[in-house]
Amino acid sequence: MKKFLCALVMLLVFSPAAFSEDTHRVGMVERLNVTPEEFSSMIASAGHAVILANNPDKPQFFFYRSLSQMIMALNAGEIDEILMPESVAEYFLNANPGYTVNCIVITPKDPYLLSFGFNEDHKALCESFDKTIAEMKRDGTLITLQGKYILGVNTAVMEERHITNPDLQQHSPIMFRNFPDAPEIKAAVTGDMPPIDYIAPDGSAEGFNAAILAEIAGRLGLNVKLQNIESNARAAMLSSGRSDVVFWFEHKRKGGTRHDVPEGVILSEPYYQFDTFYHLKPEK
Repeated sequence: MKKFLCALVMLLVFSPAAFSEDTHRVGMVERLNVTPEEFSSMIASAGHAVILANNPDKPQFFFYRSLSQMIMALNAGEIDEILMPESVAEYFLNANPGYTVNCIVITPKDPYLLSFGFNEDHKALCESFDKTIAEMKRDGTLITLQGKYILGVNTAVMEERHITNPDLQQHSPIMFRNFPDAPEIKAAVTGDMPPIDYIAPDGSAEGFNAAILAEIAGRLGLNVKLQNIESNARAAMLSSGRSDVVFWFEHKRKGGTRHDVPEGVILSEPYYQFDTFYHLKPEK
């Protein structure tokens, strides 16, 4: 499947035939520090590889506070499609029959990065996370967690789209170690990107982000208190001191321009990046 997609990319990069003349209303989980109009303009001016020929020439983006709110808007006909990173979209398609892929876009020069966000006053905490992330890269832990929570799940779904994958139905809460008399950090989780960022019905955190945080906290000897928030509250939780660390999803454009990073927020080194996105819509 991956080889097939790569071959299509080579054929369709910047191809005018890959675009329709229609403007589509596309929903996505809210970005910070940029308006929907600005984001629409950014995307319209960027050169992306389109590997399915249904991509709208002029997508108009609409922001939503949460994944559930976005899905409700799609089902109500308020928007035409929703935009998700590849692994999130594949997970969603497996768990929700009745939706289909309208187009797939690859953005190798403009990736989206997963990082940890901190208030700028917590520079020392950010630096300790950076050091630990670097250690996890060197000793192979980071790639192992990526394989378990992202790559392995995504490959299974791509190869068995029409077969129920039992691994996706068996969620396991991430276990955080308890260190008596150790410092506690408050970590905000949105749960809006399963299997990357997922909150189970019982309130427990699961998926890749929580696994990364549990590993880092374990190595640093920190206790973790999880908080479930909506995506648009991330910066406010940090600036108010109600959270010490937040999972962050940012867009880094060619030339180093960074979006989604409000004033007063600092980010750790990225621990994962996306460059493939699906536009999903209900099947007719």
